[in-house]
Amino acid sequence: MLSLTHPLPEKILLDGSAQPCADSREATSGVPGVHVYAFNATKIPAIRKSLYVLDTLEWESGDPVAMRAAAREYDRLLVQVRKARTLGYAQSNGNGDFEIMVPQMDSVLVFGEAKMPGEPFYYSSKVVGATGQEEVRVVLLMCNQQLL
Repeated sequence: MLSLTHPLPEKILLDGSAQPCADSREATSGVPGVHVYAFNATKIPAIRKSLYVLDTLEWESGDPVAMRAAAREYDRLLVQVRKARTLGYAQSNGNGDFEIMVPQMDSVLVFGEAKMPGEPFYYSSKVVGATGQEEVRVVLLMCNQQLL
């Protein structure tokens, strides 16, 4: 008897959108020009560590020491992002949308960054599973913690 099951595709589409964090429910368009990178989450411990450090530094209050530490860590993060091996890269279009094809794997770290006038840091990251399906929807909320 022939099996009519469909084999899983070798690659999965990360169908994404970079959205502004403030007023994300009311936003009708996304953030254009975001550089979006996809990484195998298990192979980039330095990037994950930098993201953790940025999440734990309390620079939002405006403390100059914390701000300097966060600025150094963000610069370190961007250097690591640019030298790490990616699974794929895209830049969000005028509507904030992006698409990246990645191989099937348990954990993909999706990282987006952009320059925002007047903001020291403008980035977002999310870990998603990329197995057993043809497409995964990813929404990157582009936040600067000072906006919250």
